[in-house]
Amino acid sequence: MALMILGLLSGAVYSISSAALEVSKSVMTEQNSARRLEAFLRITRDAFLNLPADAALSLRISKSSSGAPVPELVFADTSGTFGVPSLGGGSLILAARPRADGSRTFSILRVPGEIDASAMERLIAKGDWISLLPGVNRAAWFFFNGNEWVEEWPQGAGRPQLVRLQFSYDPMGATPIEVQFWIPPLAPPQPAPEVSKKENSNPNPQ
Repeated sequence: MALMILGLLSGAVYSISSAALEVSKSVMTEQNSARRLEAFLRITRDAFLNLPADAALSLRISKSSSGAPVPELVFADTSGTFGVPSLGGGSLILAARPRADGSRTFSILRVPGEIDASAMERLIAKGDWISLLPGVNRAAWFFFNGNEWVEEWPQGAGRPQLVRLQFSYDPMGATPIEVQFWIPPLAPPQPAPEVSKKENSNPNPQ
């Protein structure tokens, strides 16, 4: 009888301990996912806030190996974006790349300058993409041009006032996430100071 009671108690303790470990593991996984999402949004926000005056921003649409469209946000003529100190005349691409499990991963790719179209496509398909945030879906970019939100921002379109990103994040369920990024406007050139007649007159008249 004593052995039976001991066995029942041991089984109960084991069940409670296992359940507690599973809950703890689940909480840690959720916390890590939330931290990773927060870090991704922070560095993306910093990329827009610190966009240099001569930097260019555009959106291009490529296709994955399965033919699915992949929106790619291109940062050109910039430095310090996503921790890359300098692009050396090249550009940086941020895209939600497809994965084998059907989800996507926000990743960045450094593209050197003076690259032709065919080499560009090969680099995008087989380049060394750096993973930032895995487990995303339905990623879409929108741009505010001063009057309305648009889904296209071709090369040479200038700087949008705001950029909006919509996506879902698997660790947080199917609830869509929407964030907006502000891009500081370019300061207008300051006019040259006017020279008064007194300053412009000849101090030593003949």
